[in-house]
Amino acid sequence: MVLKVSSCPHCNSKIFFRIELSDINTERFPAPVYIVHKNEICDKTSIFYVDSKLRISYSTKEKKAGAIKILNTIDKP
Repeated sequence: MVLKVSSCPHCNSKIFFRIELSDINTERFPAPVYIVHKNEICDKTSIFYVDSKLRISYSTKEKKAGAIKILNTIDKP
């Protein structure tokens, strides 16, 4: 599992999540994955797009079809 650090498109706070290749559709790149920002303030779902090396390409607030898994953010490691 790879630890990723990014910012939430909804509240702009720093988020952490773990992702592995089995979490994405490897037939399509950039591959979408749903990330739920689990905290008291936000608790919203965003869609992040990752490449074949699990690097984040971009993110959006809009929930679009194509992701095969929903991942939750984790507390600061």
